[in-house]
Amino acid sequence: MSFSRCWATAFFLLGCSSSPGSSGSALDASVDGANSDASSSSDSGSDGAADASVSTDGGADGGSLGDAGDSGVGSDSGADAGGATVAVRPSAGCGKTGAPTGKLPGQKSTVAGVPRGYDLFVPNAYDESRPHVLVFTYHGAGGTANTNQFRFDTFSEAHGGASIEVAPQGWGTPEWDQNHFVPFNLDASVQLFDQVLDELAQNYCIDLNRVFAMGHSNGGQMAFHLGCLRGDKLRGIIPSSGRCFSYGQGVCDPAHSASSQQCKGEVMVLSVMGEDDTTRLADEAATVEGFRLRAGCSTQTEPRAPAPCQRFLGCADQAEVASCRIPGLAHAIWQDGRADLYDYMLSL
Repeated sequence: MSFSRCWATAFFLLGCSSSPGSSGSALDASVDGANSDASSSSDSGSDGAADASVSTDGGADGGSLGDAGDSGVGSDSGADAGGATVAVRPSAGCGKTGAPTGKLPGQKSTVAGVPRGYDLFVPNAYDESRPHVLVFTYHGAGGTANTNQFRFDTFSEAHGGASIEVAPQGWGTPEWDQNHFVPFNLDASVQLFDQVLDELAQNYCIDLNRVFAMGHSNGGQMAFHLGCLRGDKLRGIIPSSGRCFSYGQGVCDPAHSASSQQCKGEVMVLSVMGEDDTTRLADEAATVEGFRLRAGCSTQTEPRAPAPCQRFLGCADQAEVASCRIPGLAHAIWQDGRADLYDYMLSL
């Protein structure tokens, strides 16, 4: 995966339109402001155990994610309402004892010689013999890492420790000084995803067929991009107020045809947008349309949980594309829907 900084910089500075019918300034068309991210910075879990990770340098494509083999760990489960049943795929960390649990802030993984941070939450009920759902959750522009921004830590504990959450920390660049993941940090952000997934799979019991990415605002953009570029590693994405942009061919942007992108894998998409988030609606719709086309879905829709979501019919076996337009919601996390989103994730 290669990201052209020239495309991003030109788009950011010259104000290229991300899709027909979009509105707002060039800055709004490229990034989402920090004032939208206040809800992402609470409950950050900065208390807890000391750094439990080992810094690494390099991606996860070396194959060390490895299955734990037919060890009897876990069982087939997860018949989703929109696709075929997906078996549990235990990671190499299944059976390993002594892994830290609880809120684990300040973890590090080195990308291109620079230590990048992430917070980790492992439920107190973590069981090294049971493969767990893994959720990457991304904050918005100007925000900070927060594994519980969608209350998934809380819901995990309530469901007997069903999931592990990891929250990467964005960072500023010369082009944009606020903490962010896209557009100017895309390559490094994707590499960080690869490395952290690899590290956690080695040390914790992860279901590699149930890795998810979600986020709000700029974090929602990151979830969309991972759904394209790492669709072969993700079961699903849940972007909140997210969209893709005109970075050029190779990335999930609505200004280029879906067939020109370097997207791979089949992924479940549940995009959440407030009906009052008017400056982003057209871009989000165009982004979802690209995923629909790549998944081979028809234009016909039907309701799917949680309400008021609608999914497209006829998608590929392991794919689903759905959109949730929330009445009365502007550029904010869907507070009343967080528990339903967790249940949706567990159903896949």
